[in-house]
Amino acid sequence: MSVPYDLVPTARLSGIHMTGTVVRRFLISYPVSPDILSCHLPPGAECATHDGFAWVSACFVRMDDMRPNILPRFVGMGFNYLIHRTRARLPFPDGKLREAVLVLQPNINRPLLSSFGSLLTGVGFRNRQIDFTEDEDNWRIRMISQGELLYDAEISKSSCSESITTESRFTTVPEADKFLLGVSFGGQWVKGQKNLKLLPETHDPWTTRACTCTTHKNQFLESLGVDAIDADHAITMTQIPHYFGITPIKTTLKCATEADTSLNRSGGVDA
Repeated sequence: MSVPYDLVPTARLSGIHMTGTVVRRFLISYPVSPDILSCHLPPGAECATHDGFAWVSACFVRMDDMRPNILPRFVGMGFNYLIHRTRARLPFPDGKLREAVLVLQPNINRPLLSSFGSLLTGVGFRNRQIDFTEDEDNWRIRMISQGELLYDAEISKSSCSESITTESRFTTVPEADKFLLGVSFGGQWVKGQKNLKLLPETHDPWTTRACTCTTHKNQFLESLGVDAIDADHAITMTQIPHYFGITPIKTTLKCATEADTSLNRSGGVDA
């Protein structure tokens, strides 16, 4: 069954899909220069910006009861994932650019789900140790691979509020929520591949709160050459039913080199 491209973020998916419950989600967002993401964008895509910045988010999710929607909840699996992502205007198969999440680096803490997810959806999850802990004052998210700390952030419990800090580049929590979460598709592209893979992802209606966050380590941002790794804010949601598409929608990308070759063959470019 085909999925409408203009799906709203709170729509229920039809047909067979995956479903689970977001027990806790943190979207920790960092403003960066759009230029540093240029090599991560598929041909024809455009970086989405707010206040002149692109936004790279570390999206941590504790998921429970993940399963095909035709199966009962008790067979579902629980896991943690941490995805580095940004918002972009991505090319869809009908030729239109639409706002969507562009997955930059997907990580998950279950080897079976890493392999199964990659095989089924084509999204290349990396198997990592992803820990979520808390004490009286803070939640903490850490990601480790082969003994190397890749990500480490603390979110202050007392700071969580329906209002966002005055230091934020967003004026209100709803404004941040709409820009960072108000889309219905996620896409992944690996440089050199001719296809962009798109998957629908929606939630039941949700309420978010904004928190302050201290980042101790963000290896992904460092790999982009970003020196400052201070988060603008973190937004969080809890206990939200979540729906994922299974079969990717593929956009065939026309690379610039192919376009140039086509023009040369047609005599559209002077030698």
